[in-house]
Amino acid sequence: MPNSATHSYWLDCKATLGSKEKPSDGGICVIGSGLAGASTAYFLEKAGMGPVTILDYQAENAASFRNCGHILHGTVESMKALSSLHGKDIAKDIWGLSVEICDQVKSTVRDLKLDCDYKQDGYLVIAIDDAELEELHESVELLSSNGFENNFVSKEKLEKLGFKNVKGGRFEPGSAQAHPVKFRNGLMSEAMKSGSQYHSNCKVLSVDEQNGRVKVETEAWGNLFFDAAVIASNAYSPLLSDFYKSHKLVEPFKGQIITSKPLSSRIPVTYPHSFDHGYEYALRTEDNRLMIGGWRNNTPGGEIGTYDITPNPSVEQGLKDFTKHHYNFDETIDWEYSWSGIMATSKTGFPFIGPTYSPLIFTVGGFTGHGFSWAHGSAKILVDIMAGNKFTKLAKHFNPRLL
Repeated sequence: MPNSATHSYWLDCKATLGSKEKPSDGGICVIGSGLAGASTAYFLEKAGMGPVTILDYQAENAASFRNCGHILHGTVESMKALSSLHGKDIAKDIWGLSVEICDQVKSTVRDLKLDCDYKQDGYLVIAIDDAELEELHESVELLSSNGFENNFVSKEKLEKLGFKNVKGGRFEPGSAQAHPVKFRNGLMSEAMKSGSQYHSNCKVLSVDEQNGRVKVETEAWGNLFFDAAVIASNAYSPLLSDFYKSHKLVEPFKGQIITSKPLSSRIPVTYPHSFDHGYEYALRTEDNRLMIGGWRNNTPGGEIGTYDITPNPSVEQGLKDFTKHHYNFDETIDWEYSWSGIMATSKTGFPFIGPTYSPLIFTVGGFTGHGFSWAHGSAKILVDIMAGNKFTKLAKHFNPRLL
């Protein structure tokens, strides 16, 4: 079993990769083959909008293969923070859309019969200080008053679940988890069955409109020409899109995760959970490992603005110390995996979905740490926009051309 400093536990299940031959011109080009790119190709084919050509570069470095497997209601903000930033009505609508998006993931798993370890067993948010506890209480009240199922979890109950040095929690039953590589592989397989052409190791240098077509400049094959293109590269989008770069739509940040060897005692919390306003996040794997990530907010600069996926030793040690402080294990934990991935924090806190400066060049990205569900659901919204189908009125909040 690989045990390098950058190898993700999820990548023990190898990511499906594409051909290294030169792509053909024409049709729609999807740049990026992670959750957003694979989902976009799948929905384009389902809508009868092929031919689709998928291009990627160093795919296994993508954040889609380096996350924590959480499929969560909401956004990166708590309901309290979301309401304060955007008003209660918009917060309610966005939260409701996030529920629909998580349901879309569930429907796709069911419809395609994907073997991706999907489980809808809820999500636990844990407060570790008094200020976070107060925000948690307010979020519980706001969510409940808007009809979203969730409940407060006492400190005593959390301690029975194996946590310590905590203040209280919020549990919602609707969130889920899955194996991100298996889910993405399943989507990619379905898209390719429907006719999508997938090409790996094809570095895209720029995307521009030229004479009524989209020119995609590549390092290996020079210029390729398509009828339309979708930038689904998330944090890497500014490296190939002047629109992303000039509008500063997203900023890259490094998310780091460590994963233990299988533990001898069963971890009692089977569902995804997080602490410290979501800055630390964790999961119990199918083979009873503890996977925990985050802690970047405790480092100078917050790991923002980097494309270097080399793990930070101080973050790794911080996660180990955090685990000792907040989990009550009877055994010594042996850590086996340590890796990082580059995610994208959005300028607005919401994803960007829709056309860029050109009506032929679209984008879907900027998931701010909630990419598993939002990448898939955002791709569905984008394809509905491209196909002229009915789509959510909330798409106006995700329009990259409004900035």
